[in-house]
Amino acid sequence: MDKKMKNPIFILGCPRSGTTMLASLLNNTDYGRPVETHFITKYYKKLESYGDLSNKENLFRLLRDILSERPVMQWKIKIDFDKFYDELEEFSYRHVVHKLCMKMAEKKSYKMWGDKTPRYLVDIDIIYELFPESKYIYIVRDGRDVALSLLERDWGPRNILSCAELWKSYNAPSSLIDELKNQKQLYFVRYEDMLDNADKILPEVYEFLEEEYDRKDLDKLIGKIKKGNYNKWKKKMNARQIKLFENVAANTLKRFGYETSYEERGVNGLVSSCYKLHEIFMRAKFLFKTNVIDGIKIKFFGKQPFAD
Repeated sequence: MDKKMKNPIFILGCPRSGTTMLASLLNNTDYGRPVETHFITKYYKKLESYGDLSNKENLFRLLRDILSERPVMQWKIKIDFDKFYDELEEFSYRHVVHKLCMKMAEKKSYKMWGDKTPRYLVDIDIIYELFPESKYIYIVRDGRDVALSLLERDWGPRNILSCAELWKSYNAPSSLIDELKNQKQLYFVRYEDMLDNADKILPEVYEFLEEEYDRKDLDKLIGKIKKGNYNKWKKKMNARQIKLFENVAANTLKRFGYETSYEERGVNGLVSSCYKLHEIFMRAKFLFKTNVIDGIKIKFFGKQPFAD
């Protein structure tokens, strides 16, 4: 990235792994509380359809599409398209992203923006290509606790098998993550370690981000963390659920230092098919509510995007 553009930060992690908690602990930094943008990799993947961004019509079409995304609508930012075009340092997608996100940051009185979109862990190669000098914080949580948390949300996977597959796919081995870690460009932390050792880990995170901090302010943040708030799966999952999860993701659990009772053996084809059919039905039900019912409420009744 060129020297003129400061570097955002990215918090990476599977959904329900502590990215929101971690973001709240950074509220005293120049980045404020990182948000979920969601659109960055989505529009990168179809950037060719917008053509040359130095063409006003092309750029304006891209801006309109991004601003219509539900997460961005929550920012409630107003963009003068002509002024945006005139002030753009370079007609590249990364500069468009940066300028849009800075509009959000400035509205919140942040000096720089940060992001905590879970999906970017899977698309980290794209994020790195756009922002190669950024710093990353990667947080991992025991997948069985992640599954319990996901099942409490109507937008996530609807059964243990789907949760296990999602968690495993997000936390798959990555040579780029290993490279970033070796380059001191990525800080890795387990959710459970953050809860129990925040007094040691949080100062390390601030130092990693080259952020100054007041120990008293950090202690106030640390005081809000619930120590020992993990291993819920041991009480809330039955033996069948534990076995199913570990049959899918035991090796990944072990790689991050989590105990297991079963080996990763895969799941019977018929059983897998039944779970997948259940997932398809529940997903369709959720999408109907989100895209049709909530869409009507947002457009005609003033419902805020993502509000319950």
